[in-house]
Amino acid sequence: MVSTIHDATIVNQGRKDRKTNMEIKKPYAVGKYNKFMKGIDRADQHLSFYSVLRKTVKWSKKVVLYLLNCALFNAFFVHRTLNTNKTVKYKDFLHAVGRSGISEVPNQSESNSDDLQLPEKQTTPRVSKQDPPGRLSGDFRIHKLEKIVAGREGKRKYPA
Repeated sequence: MVSTIHDATIVNQGRKDRKTNMEIKKPYAVGKYNKFMKGIDRADQHLSFYSVLRKTVKWSKKVVLYLLNCALFNAFFVHRTLNTNKTVKYKDFLHAVGRSGISEVPNQSESNSDDLQLPEKQTTPRVSKQDPPGRLSGDFRIHKLEKIVAGREGKRKYPA
């Protein structure tokens, strides 16, 4: 273990090994780590049970989802600390947060239509696409086989 705070002293843990009956000795840094990392390990345990992480190639998405996951757990911990109901489960808290995020919100443009006049949405005029004649005629279930001519591997079938 590498530490810039603790030195390399070895301390007795006050326990003996069952098989060898010898004192158990650990580095001082390991003892302090085990003593104070209980909350972090508990948070990692909760995050692993109900993770919002998804498979993705982009590392930035993974970082954002991990930070969102940590923020949700921190909010759960604060909620449980401040409320008198200590029996709230993390899973139930996540469901409640999800439900509140997708609950129907009244349309504010309808309720405040007298107060605020928004400009009318303008669209760019576009020409409708026309299919070439004969493209959609005939039986669609019939496919035509065409022979591939040798020597044209790298060339397009139709001119560009």
